[in-house]
Amino acid sequence: MSRLFNSSSSAINSSRREDNSSSKTDLEQIEVLSVSLIVTFSFMCLLIVAVNGLVIFLIRKKESLRTTTNLFLASLALSDLMSGLVGIPLLVSCLVRDLINVCVSSAIFIRFTAISSVCHVLLIACDRYIFIIHGMQYHSLVTKQRAIAATIVVWLFSLLASVIQLSWYLFYEIAFTEYEEITEDFNRKYSIACIVLFFAVPLLLMGYIYGRIFQISFKSNKTDRQAGKNLQQPSRSLLHEWRGRNVLLITVVIFAGCWFPYFMAMLDDYMNTSEQTLMPLWAQRLLIFLGFIPPILNPILCTLAKKDVRRALKQVVLQRKRKNASVDFGVHQEQISLNIPSI
Repeated sequence: MSRLFNSSSSAINSSRREDNSSSKTDLEQIEVLSVSLIVTFSFMCLLIVAVNGLVIFLIRKKESLRTTTNLFLASLALSDLMSGLVGIPLLVSCLVRDLINVCVSSAIFIRFTAISSVCHVLLIACDRYIFIIHGMQYHSLVTKQRAIAATIVVWLFSLLASVIQLSWYLFYEIAFTEYEEITEDFNRKYSIACIVLFFAVPLLLMGYIYGRIFQISFKSNKTDRQAGKNLQQPSRSLLHEWRGRNVLLITVVIFAGCWFPYFMAMLDDYMNTSEQTLMPLWAQRLLIFLGFIPPILNPILCTLAKKDVRRALKQVVLQRKRKNASVDFGVHQEQISLNIPSI
């Protein structure tokens, strides 16, 4: 996967080796393209840190938000925050310096945050499923201790799944002098396992879970509207109903649209034995960008779309405005007192 992440720098180096007589205009275009990539990644890094940092801040500040569901959301926000704070800087360093150790570290860490994000999204989907299906027994099934244990398992499992690839590199490098064929075969199997375990299975489970939630929500809302007509009471608006359904649908679409190209690119990287990949450079960069879209949208769809989180955000903003207004009023009163002449 490291070839995918250092694609731009390797492409620049190979182009310079193949044609040393290229014009300065071509080199300037390549340099400008690299700078534009760095600027774009820097903007994405700031955006990821801002939205996920806001989620962690709200859950940490407001005691009313410290629920088991929000514990999963805070853990997801932490995982996405790490992809912005550590993953993108490592990737930019790989693009600029093209050092093998930096690029390998970048590939492993980004894979770690990707697997962690996928597992957290699936964990949140399971939590919603239990809440909808077993509403009366939810608090007895999903306790704080079980939620903490599930979160720890997700982090450890994601770390193990991302670094296990190093095991056969270290083992076969010590055991044999020529181990490329063996490691390449392991890499292909590892890529297929990642696609099955961290994309296909979670996508099928999320499809089933959200499908059941859609079905139960539709039946419940239909019953509520019928009861409201009989009792002549106002029922929930269709706009409010479809807003919640659209959030679930968009979550699945983003999951499929962003993570499928990522894991397929990892498989293509090991299926292609030649140094020059058949995938165009623009396609490689597009796949890299797609991998950083979920850390931006996850906190917006999974957390900030919740009513209790939005209410807490409004309270924090209002408290800050009142505090600033009181400070300004105090400064104004102090200035007035200083201007009053003594008798």
